Amino acid sequence: MNYVKDFQVLDKREIVIKDACVLFDLVDLGLLDYFFNLELNAFTTAQVIGEITNEKQYEAIDTYLKNGKLKIDSNGILDEITKINRNYAGLSLTDSSVLELAIRKEAIVYTSDGGLRKATVKEGMEVRGILWIIEELFKMTLLSQEEAISKLKAYESINQRAPINEIKNF
Repeated sequence: MNYVKDFQVLDKREIVIKDACVLFDLVDLGLLDYFFNLELNAFTTAQVIGEITNEKQYEAIDTYLKNGKLKIDSNGILDEITKINRNYAGLSLTDSSVLELAIRKEAIVYTSDGGLRKATVKEGMEVRGILWIIEELFKMTLLSQEEAISKLKAYESINQRAPINEIKNF
């Protein structure tokens, strides 16, 4: 497995979770607990949490809000969020709030959204997705090779936007 060619061991960097969908993928793949056991400081915005409308999914995520493993940052600078939103026409205000947070914290953006990925890279920020998480879990021996492959196959079936080519090259 070598999806992330420039792999680095996690250095307790901060990660900003883009949207509820990436959390839902972790829930659906049975990886939410594993994700929050990685040595990451996970942040998101109130706008992202506001996207969660399914009660069961909210309950799964709320556990990590309550225990502090997922923090809501409400210190966003509205002028900066608006500026980002104007500069990247394809981004929603939620996307813009996440990018502002990542820039302010110099954090990794965790997303499966193509528009936000492009904007994040253009801003010189690091961006990662579910494949990175699976590889991290494998490298830290939290998942066996068989479990990682099983999660990748499941990811293809639960998310229609899963990067099929990258999964096949994993």
